[in-house]
Amino acid sequence: MINRRNLIHSLGLAGFFGSNYLTAADNYRLNEVFSPGNRFRVQTTTELSGFMNLINGNQQKQIQIKGRSLIDFDETVLSLDSSFKVSKSLRDYRKVELSRILDGQNQETTLRPIVRRLILARQGSKKIPFSLDSHLTWSELDLIRTEVCPCSLEGLFPTRMVGLNESWNTGLDAVRELTDLELLESSTISCRLDSVNLVNNRQTARIVFQGKVSGVNEDGPNQQILDGYLFFDCETRHLSFLYLKGTSLLKNKEGVDVGKIEGRYTLSRDMLPAIQLDGRTLSQYEPDGRNTRLSFDSNGTGFTFLYPRSWKVTSQSGHQATLDYSKDSGLLITMDDSGKYSSGKIYRDQALGFIQKQQMRIEKQELLQVFNGMPGVEFFSWDVEDAGRRFYLLYYFHRLDGKVFTFSCKCPSENKAIIQNEIPGIVVSTRPVEKGR
Repeated sequence: MINRRNLIHSLGLAGFFGSNYLTAADNYRLNEVFSPGNRFRVQTTTELSGFMNLINGNQQKQIQIKGRSLIDFDETVLSLDSSFKVSKSLRDYRKVELSRILDGQNQETTLRPIVRRLILARQGSKKIPFSLDSHLTWSELDLIRTEVCPCSLEGLFPTRMVGLNESWNTGLDAVRELTDLELLESSTISCRLDSVNLVNNRQTARIVFQGKVSGVNEDGPNQQILDGYLFFDCETRHLSFLYLKGTSLLKNKEGVDVGKIEGRYTLSRDMLPAIQLDGRTLSQYEPDGRNTRLSFDSNGTGFTFLYPRSWKVTSQSGHQATLDYSKDSGLLITMDDSGKYSSGKIYRDQALGFIQKQQMRIEKQELLQVFNGMPGVEFFSWDVEDAGRRFYLLYYFHRLDGKVFTFSCKCPSENKAIIQNEIPGIVVSTRPVEKGR
């Protein structure tokens, strides 16, 4: 919750409450029911601040953290799963502003205009954002998948009818959604029906929630303390507003506090007129191996390419970029002027020299050949044994627009089929870009 930049100052809502307090019924049913075609306008604001202690040997440095965000989008429900939970929605973003100051360095993140119309698919707790118009970058993917999904907060509502001041345990899926914990170890978050009032002449329930959670996220072990409330529109049966104040205590491996981040988050949600959806429209909104690829674009390297989300860009410098598929599976991409290699054979001879120098034992080899009938794209490979382990070495040579791109990949033999299937897409998508683009 804290690390995902989703907390900000609350809005002054006292003026919106009518003075007429409704007489409470014995029990209330408070849950959202979705149908394909339901539409909402969602606005979120976030503000956080804190610090993290970094220890290097005997030296310790305190990193100051500050951030804010403002996000505004329309969301249309596209489909439900077998449990009648939202499995896919369409988002049209009006505004995406996110800024952070980390150790005095300002960082800005947004969505490029070309990808502001995107699909958010859900498979369990996993989110799969993708755009029909272009490919997302890693930072854009990270921004969307760490943002709270209002349709995934059903765990804040009771599974039964409840009366005033009655409490219930918060569902773990909602806790994960609010905290962004990859591993949830414990939770004491509970909800309570606080009141039922007239808000803008509409019957509205106020639910309060608070407690502590412990788990692990991208910052490591941490404990989060949550305190908030939400409004549920009893007439349209939807969550209309949520406020959350939180504190995240960052821990080291020994459980000692090494940082603290505090923040506030608000979410406003208005129901819009529903629309009719047809099967032909919905059929284009399916994630696949092509539309979920990520785009790498770095002015520093001078080239761009597309890659599957199972890969991670781990370094980039000069005219090189490195990607990892797993601990022992990696890909090095290098861009050179065309004069360095007059042919793919020279590149293969160079690779063979490296194998011999490393004293790898060659078990099988694939000679230099043109890839899929594409002029300028050649590949070759070896199956080798190195220090008692079997590896697959795959190389590509791609001549394009006065540049030569070389691709060298090493992976354990058990990953051979995956590598053979995914590397070609990276190769043929690689392009040089102009400086300053």
